[in-house]
Amino acid sequence: MRLLTVLIAGSFMVTTPAAAFKKLDGYFIAFETCEAYHSKNRLTNPGDITTSPSVAYKMLGLNKEGGDYFQVQMDDAPVSNARWVSTDCGVHVVEADTRTRGTGSDGSNDVIEQEGTESVDNLLTLSWQPAFCEIRPGKKECRDLNDGLLPHTTRQLSIHGLWPQPKDNIYCGVPANIIDLDKPDTWDRLPAPAIDTETADALRAAMPGYASFLHHHEWIKHGTCFLGEDGADEYYDDTLYLTELVNQSAVGDLFFNNVGAEITGAEIRAAFDASFGQGTGDRVLIKCTNDGSRTLINEIWLGMKGKITRESDLGELMLAADTVAMGCSRGTVDMTGLQ
Repeated sequence: MRLLTVLIAGSFMVTTPAAAFKKLDGYFIAFETCEAYHSKNRLTNPGDITTSPSVAYKMLGLNKEGGDYFQVQMDDAPVSNARWVSTDCGVHVVEADTRTRGTGSDGSNDVIEQEGTESVDNLLTLSWQPAFCEIRPGKKECRDLNDGLLPHTTRQLSIHGLWPQPKDNIYCGVPANIIDLDKPDTWDRLPAPAIDTETADALRAAMPGYASFLHHHEWIKHGTCFLGEDGADEYYDDTLYLTELVNQSAVGDLFFNNVGAEITGAEIRAAFDASFGQGTGDRVLIKCTNDGSRTLINEIWLGMKGKITRESDLGELMLAADTVAMGCSRGTVDMTGLQ
């Protein structure tokens, strides 16, 4: 657990809240450096005040029930030290040393309790983002991709998630009212994973769905069952480590060198064998999606058994897992843009 510096409440000016304003007690824990606005509507920020990662600020309230801005106390801020900060920037806690808490659909604060030993039976799911965006072009990350703003997504596989197994091992210790929020339209209202700035920056690049709060969903549904000692930060650091190994291997080269062309499931499995050891390809499930008359490689799922660390041998983890059917036998490595 990282130490959190608590800013002690002093004298401050409080702006008159609107009728929809919801008063909250406790603290706001910032996970990132974010703008602290005097006016959230005009996005004005006298003094260029920002939050600091892992600092706890006195919580004043939420702009409205289910809102998207917390009002927090920023000592010494000019004009007003009651400032608005995006709810995506951190999390509301009742006490500065409590576990991560999130505002549920009824406005209550529910602890996500995690107990048990770290998962040693996991599935790494990686996606080919252009194929995903053929099917869901309206998502923010897909609009960005198709506008040419995410060129790296045609050079590497992207993170979907790391899923502790068996498949029903989900939502560990998560209250029912938070599970109710786990829908794409309300992922932004799920408790944000407690990750440091370095991890968040890496995740934005490796998981384009970060723009749609996929990292909230993956943490709540799957990460809470991973049970690593360092919580969400370890969960995502391990996911990033494994993904980089795949992208830097012959598997990553196969996808990069065949954008716009068709590849076979056998070729994907052979690339795993060449990079991580004979037989690892037999632990890879290939998922495809249909786009009109085309069949697109959509995802690859890697079975693994054993404790994951930043020194783990991916081949050893995969060979310890059970073999699986190939799934899709061939498909196109889609190009950026709607085809």
